[in-house]
Amino acid sequence: MYYIKPETIEELHVEITNKCNAACPMCNRNIHGGVDRPGRGSSEWDLDDINKVFKDLPNLKFVYFCGTHGDPLASRYIFEAIEAAKNAGAKIEMFTNGSLKTEQWWKKLTAILDSKDRITFGVDGIETNHLYRQNTNIEKILKHIKICCDSAVKVRWDYLVFKHNEYEMEKCKELAKNLGVDHFRFRRTARFDEFEKFPVFDKNFNVTHYLEPPENEEWRHPGTYEMKMILSDLKLVGKRRSNMTDFEWGDFSLPNNWKINCMYQESKKIYVNNRMEVFPCCYISDEFETYKTLSKDQLRYPLGELTLRNKTWKEILDSKYFAEDLVKSWQNKNVHPRCIKTCSRVKREAEQNVVVDI
Repeated sequence: MYYIKPETIEELHVEITNKCNAACPMCNRNIHGGVDRPGRGSSEWDLDDINKVFKDLPNLKFVYFCGTHGDPLASRYIFEAIEAAKNAGAKIEMFTNGSLKTEQWWKKLTAILDSKDRITFGVDGIETNHLYRQNTNIEKILKHIKICCDSAVKVRWDYLVFKHNEYEMEKCKELAKNLGVDHFRFRRTARFDEFEKFPVFDKNFNVTHYLEPPENEEWRHPGTYEMKMILSDLKLVGKRRSNMTDFEWGDFSLPNNWKINCMYQESKKIYVNNRMEVFPCCYISDEFETYKTLSKDQLRYPLGELTLRNKTWKEILDSKYFAEDLVKSWQNKNVHPRCIKTCSRVKREAEQNVVVDI
């Protein structure tokens, strides 16, 4: 029944910090791009934490510095974390909005990475990037992309497609080619399962604009309708409280066709959040950090207990949650709803990314 064991882990997805300069409206660290969610706070790994994370994983091959709520560049110790991961024998991939730091800093970063490593920039337009990647600076981003393209490290451009930036898709693909970007990827967002028009708030909860799915159905996530049906099938109570800070989950019954094919387990991958808690994946971590009131039957993650700050990898993965309850839940009513929405009836990741030639 074990979910995974330390000697089996080949990939680590890590959030070294939950700090971020951007305010992306669909990110759960804030409320629709406005104020930060109450109680979230900011935290990041220190040097002690870094030494613990990359220990006792003899078959580690890849480390993904990709924040669920933060940008890895916002960490004070990102260079030390990269060095520790590389010393453990891992290749690096870093995901960022690309707007932080100076050109000198970026040159230092590219000097410690090599051709086995990759930096992925999330950039959703030139004229329109700020409508989703709020608080970022496109001029700085393009300079930083160019610095990376002039180095040994591989560079990828990720482009989330919305109605407001559809017209820039080909323009950005051509710009990426001219800059020397190695890979270009259009991304179909899976986050229109609750809102057809997603309202973006300012700090006073005023609506500044709306995010809408692209008009071209090719660039809409094909699982959106199915995710809406899953919410209905699970009988989740989709009622947000008046302060928009929490979500009430109702009771649910199992759908008929819901076999779980856990993509993290299949990839021999696991997630460590900014508080050093070990989660099966970033999706379940996001679920438990964002929504505090869950169905009474749902499997509970023991928040604050399975942390590498006070336990070893073996102790955490031998815990009842990882060694018994999680895999067993895939056959029972207490399954995490996020498992069904991500690795069951909807193949969220597999249907999200479209790599194109440049």
